[in-house]
Amino acid sequence: MSLLLFLLGLLAYVLVITDKAASEIKEQLVVDVYFRDNAREVDVRKLEKELVALPYVISANYVSKDSAKALLMQQQGEDVFEILDGVNPLRQLIAVNLSSEYVNRDSAQAFKERILKGNEYIIDEVFYNQAHFLEIGKSFKKLEFFLLVAAGLLLIISILLINNTIRLAIYSKRFLIRTMQLVGAKSSFIRRPFLLKSLYQGFLAGVIAVLMLLALGYFLVDFNPETIVKATETKEELLKEYKIVGIIFGGMIVSGMLISYLSTFFALNKYLWIKSEKLY
Repeated sequence: MSLLLFLLGLLAYVLVITDKAASEIKEQLVVDVYFRDNAREVDVRKLEKELVALPYVISANYVSKDSAKALLMQQQGEDVFEILDGVNPLRQLIAVNLSSEYVNRDSAQAFKERILKGNEYIIDEVFYNQAHFLEIGKSFKKLEFFLLVAAGLLLIISILLINNTIRLAIYSKRFLIRTMQLVGAKSSFIRRPFLLKSLYQGFLAGVIAVLMLLALGYFLVDFNPETIVKATETKEELLKEYKIVGIIFGGMIVSGMLISYLSTFFALNKYLWIKSEKLY
C-alpha cells in the first residue's frame, strides 16, 4: 500500500510540476504592440500603465526606437544600420506578457481587439506568433492528459491490489467472524476492530509513502540544489510550494485510509452474510 501511494503521490507532483512549467513557458510568449511613427511617447506610456493594470497581464514593457536599435545592434552587430545611412526604421513598442490562462489563440485575439479599440490612431500593429500560442497549448494539454490517464490507471491498479490483499486478510479470519456471530455479536461490533485497524494501516501506509517521497525529494535537492533555490525565490512562491506539497501529502494519507477502510468494509460484508457451508 505504501509503495502504491508513493507512486500516486509522485505522479501527482509530476503533474503539478508539468502544469507549473507549462505556465512559465506560456508567460514567456510576447505580444508586441507596435506604434505609429507619429505616436507621442506620453500616449504610449499612458497605454503601458493601462496594460499593466489589467489582471491578465503579467508585464508590459515600453521599448523606445533608440532602445530597439541598441538591442538589435547588440544582437546583430553595429554595422547592421550602415546601409540605412543612420536611419532607424524600427518602431517603438510595448512588449506584453500575458498570464498563462490567456495564452491561447482566442484570448490573444480578444486581447488584440481590446487594445486596438479606441487606440487605432497611435497603434500600428499588434503582433504575436499564432503558431506558438496554438502549439504550446496543445502540447501541454496532451502531456497533462497522458499524465492524468496514467494517474487514473495507477489509482485503479492500486485499489484492486489493496482490495485483494485485504480480502485475503479477511478471508483468513472468516472462522473468527463466524464464531463471533455464533456467540451473539452484532455486525457493527464485529466490524469495529477490523475497520479501526484498516484506518490505522491506511494512515501508516500513507505516512510511510510521504516519508519515501520526502526522501526522494531530499535526494533530488542534494543532487541538484538549484531546484530548491528556484522554488524559494520569493516568500509567496515558498508558501505556494508548501501548500501544494501539503495537499499532495494529505491526499496520500487520506487516500490510504479511504481505500483501506472501504476495501475492509466490503470484504467484511461478504463474510458477515455468507452461508456456513461456503466458509469451507
